[in-house]
Amino acid sequence: MELACGTGRIAEPLLRSGAQYTGMDIEKRFLRSAQKKLSKYKGHFSIHYGDMRSFNFKTNYDLIFIGFNSFLHLLTDEDVLDFFQCVKNHMHAKTRFIIDIYIPDPLFLYRPKNMRFPVLEYVDSKTKQNIYVEETNQYNRKTEINKITWYFSSKGKKDFDIRSFSVRMYFPSKMHQLLTEAGFTILHQWGDYYQTNMNAGSSLQIYDTIVKNLP
Repeated sequence: MELACGTGRIAEPLLRSGAQYTGMDIEKRFLRSAQKKLSKYKGHFSIHYGDMRSFNFKTNYDLIFIGFNSFLHLLTDEDVLDFFQCVKNHMHAKTRFIIDIYIPDPLFLYRPKNMRFPVLEYVDSKTKQNIYVEETNQYNRKTEINKITWYFSSKGKKDFDIRSFSVRMYFPSKMHQLLTEAGFTILHQWGDYYQTNMNAGSSLQIYDTIVKNLP
């Protein structure tokens, strides 16, 4: 089961490998895209609308994961612990639960206020124009919440769209605390997608966990 499955970009290779897949997301537009993309695998997947802090599919899974920093949308300890409880309700004794997030970089968090930094560029599928995205951020050290604003521009029109969102910055010490308090045992802590042990130079923190004493 993938939580915050988005448009199904991870689901497709899993389905090609023969997995039975369940995905859940709170963004209905993403789910419609995922349904369309995965339609050729009919019978081998299910996609659901839901909030990862409160869900119940009344079944257990061999693997549960949340990838590509989606975990950062859980903004409080209460959100995280509610999420962890829902995950545990869908685990059995051999279930592996994996979290994939980046390690917060102080150079990113404490950038000069209102200074814009380039994020990405892409070609709009409708207009065929090159779109450039810049961002600013405001980090609250007390709450560990980083408010990010993205500015979308084309060659002919600057800032034609502006969008803001908030994510929480989880440092490894906090992740250890939250996972341990929720009853998870960390089997591996990787620093990249090649399963290298996390170290001082790692940019990612990937947790491979189990819950002991489950039926």
